[in-house]
Amino acid sequence: MPPIRTARSRVVIAAVVAAGALVAAPIAVQAAKEAPVAATTTADSTALPSVGRVESCVLDANSGCTVAYGFSQKPTAIVATAAGSSILSIDPAKITDTTYRLQAVSKGGTAYSAGKRLRYTVHYDFAAAPTQPTTPAPTASTTPTAAPTPTATSTPSSTPTTTAPTSTPTATSTPTATSSPTSTTSTSKTCTNPSFTDTATGNSGGGQTFGGYYVHNNMWNNSNGTYTLAACNYDNWYVDVTQPLPGDRGVQAYPNVHKDYNDVALSSIQSARFAAATPDTCTGCIYDVAFDIWIGDGLNNELMIWTENKGQAPAGNKVGTVTFGGYTYDVWHESGYTAYVSQVTQKSGTMPLASFFNDMSKRGWVSKATTWQVDFGVETVSTANVKKRFAFTDFAIS
Repeated sequence: MPPIRTARSRVVIAAVVAAGALVAAPIAVQAAKEAPVAATTTADSTALPSVGRVESCVLDANSGCTVAYGFSQKPTAIVATAAGSSILSIDPAKITDTTYRLQAVSKGGTAYSAGKRLRYTVHYDFAAAPTQPTTPAPTASTTPTAAPTPTATSTPSSTPTTTAPTSTPTATSTPTATSSPTSTTSTSKTCTNPSFTDTATGNSGGGQTFGGYYVHNNMWNNSNGTYTLAACNYDNWYVDVTQPLPGDRGVQAYPNVHKDYNDVALSSIQSARFAAATPDTCTGCIYDVAFDIWIGDGLNNELMIWTENKGQAPAGNKVGTVTFGGYTYDVWHESGYTAYVSQVTQKSGTMPLASFFNDMSKRGWVSKATTWQVDFGVETVSTANVKKRFAFTDFAIS
C-alpha cells in the first residue's frame, strides 16, 4: 500500500519589500487551519533580513485582530496587503515586541462583523538584507533528439516563448532516437564549506537567501524526523534526513530551493535546470524529488513535477500520460492539485516548465495563469530512521 499524501496546509511566500525595493528573502510558515493567527519563529540572527509571508486572522468585534508574529526581533515596520478587496492597516504605535494590531474594512470603508477570516500578505522590515552573491543568468534549452538529458544552448530573449503541447494533451511527440530514455546522472558538485546550516525538528526550519533564490529547510508537516540542511549556494546544498516512518505515512517535510514571484505570468517562465543526488541504497525509504509550483490566486492550485519517486503516490487519480522533452509522465489530478510523475528517474537536466503550464491550461486546470513560487526539492516520508543525504547541485530558472 503506498503512503498517504496528507493535504498540505503550508503557506508559501509572497514578494518581500525592504527600503522600497523588492528583495527575495522570504520564509514559509505553517498555517493554522482554524486558529485566528498564523505565526512562525525564524532562526535567531543579529540582523534579520526583510521577510514576507501569507497570514490569516479572524476579526473581532472591532473589525481587527492581534497577530503574534513570532520573530526574535521587533520589526521596524510591518505592511499588510489584502488578497481580496479589503483595506488593511497596521498602526506603528501598536507594534509590540511580539504582536501587531491589524485593522480591516471593506473596499467601501464598512467595518466587518466579528468572526470574518482574512487572508493577506504581510511584509516585515528589520535591518537591510545583506548583500548576496549575483545570480548567474540561466540559459534556455532545446528538446533532445538522441540523448535523454537536455543541454543548455543560448540565453533566452526578454520574452521567452512557450512550448505548446500537441492537440491531444495526453501525448506529444517522442525523440527521434530514444523513445524511452533511461535514468540520467546528476552533476558532480560538493558543498564542503557551507555558509548556512540549519538542524530542525518539529514544524520549524530555517532558510537563507542566495541572490534571487531561497534555500529552505521546510518542515511543514514534520513530527518525528531530524533534518540538517547545509548550503554553499542556491545551486549547491544538501540535507541529511533521519526520518522514522510516521504514523500517518504522509509527507513530513519538503527541503527545497525556490524563487519567488509577484504573481507573474506563467508565460514569462520557460524552463529550469536541475540536478539532485539521492541515496544509492535506501532500504525502507519513501520520498519523491520534485518541482513544486503554486499557480494563480489564493495559493490553492499546486503543480508538482516529480523527477524521481521511491515508494510515493500522488494525491488524486491518474488521468493519463504526456511526453515532454523526451520523457513520459503519468498525470495525477484532483481539485487544486496536479502531479506529473516521470516514468523514469531524472537526476539532472532542463525541465520544460512551459510545456506543463500549457498542458494544465488546455485541460482547464488553470483559472489564472500566474505564479507566486517555483520550488525544487525532496518530499520525505521515511528514511527508515537511518540518516540519508539528499544533495542538490543545480537549479536555475529561465
